[in-house]
Amino acid sequence: MIAGLVPPLSPSASAEQVAAFYQQNQLRIQLGLALAMSSVAYIIPMASALGYQIRRIEGGKPMLANAQLACATVTVAVVTVALIIWSVAAYRPDRPIEITYLLNDLAWIGFTMPVSGIVVWMLCVGVGILSDKSAEPIFPRWAGFLSLFCATLTLPGFPVVIFQNGPFAWNGLFAFWIALTAAIVWMIIMSVLTIRAAINESKSNALVQN
Repeated sequence: MIAGLVPPLSPSASAEQVAAFYQQNQLRIQLGLALAMSSVAYIIPMASALGYQIRRIEGGKPMLANAQLACATVTVAVVTVALIIWSVAAYRPDRPIEITYLLNDLAWIGFTMPVSGIVVWMLCVGVGILSDKSAEPIFPRWAGFLSLFCATLTLPGFPVVIFQNGPFAWNGLFAFWIALTAAIVWMIIMSVLTIRAAINESKSNALVQN
């Protein structure tokens, strides 16, 4: 949002319109993208902590815990590459407009289309949570269903390469707004629940020691 990339430029915008956006907002775009780049990697520690809690559920065969961490890493890589491409587009806005047009297309399709990493991440977490049959589950069961639901809401990213208008375009209701909102809400909720699970584990360990 700081960079002015939210709401997104329309996929049907002309090369002149796209080039003008980067030329007129260069510093704003660069500052926003620098901030985004400096913060995106913090998803990995969050996923690592979440994976630890999923590993507690799985026990000796932490397949879901390992898979979710790998998927989180893929998600960070996808976002990082998109941020780099947007940054390149803003770095020399006086270049030929066709190149800026290409870079903008590449960044937006690269950001919204490859959602398989976050979809599988959410699925692994959801299945892991729902597989917890203990008397005092680490996560509430609704968090498992929420993960599966958010994974479904993120799926419309796949067809963005087909559409330049409508709900499945990269700026569309399903492919961008709903998918991005689902991902952000899920990450925030799972971060809070992971912190709560870690606190509960510490309290349990303290009681055992006493």
